[in-house]
Amino acid sequence: MNLIKLRHIIKEISEQEADRLLSKIKNKEFEFFNRGDNGKVYSINGEDLLMKITNEPDEVAVANVIVGQMERYNAFIPVIYTDNKKMYIMKKADKLSKNTLNKITLFYEGYKDYARQQGIETSIFDYLNNDGARDLDSKLANFLRALEQQVKDMGIGDLELSLDFKPDNIMDWNGNIVMVDW
Repeated sequence: MNLIKLRHIIKEISEQEADRLLSKIKNKEFEFFNRGDNGKVYSINGEDLLMKITNEPDEVAVANVIVGQMERYNAFIPVIYTDNKKMYIMKKADKLSKNTLNKITLFYEGYKDYARQQGIETSIFDYLNNDGARDLDSKLANFLRALEQQVKDMGIGDLELSLDFKPDNIMDWNGNIVMVDW
């Protein structure tokens, strides 16, 4: 991996903090954490951060938009760095409570049924705005409405349709439901 240039680190972290983080990456102080359909995730040793290497252009495009904007894009895990190509660094999230995971899984299963019935390409937001919001608790409904608005605000092609919304890609960060993979 090429040395990450300091100018790519956002102002959210200090220069000293950036130097320390860059040193860890340069010295390969990270380990394999998980693998997805389009890339690999590494845990940076001693940090509450994950580094993702991806082959999916939309994934990088989203990271490039949300980097350093955790207040504006709070339906997504905070991204603190991106190299604008294939790699970004994000905060580490926790598993959802069983109750919340069950609610998201139920919503997701309803969406899959809805999509099959529609017979055309449809998004989770189409489902949310037609049948899906009927039985949602307020926390999940608020997350989904925020996610919908934030995806629209990004203006990234057909992200609404290509968003990798599924229970495995949703976690808890500081008590908030967030997408960790998109």
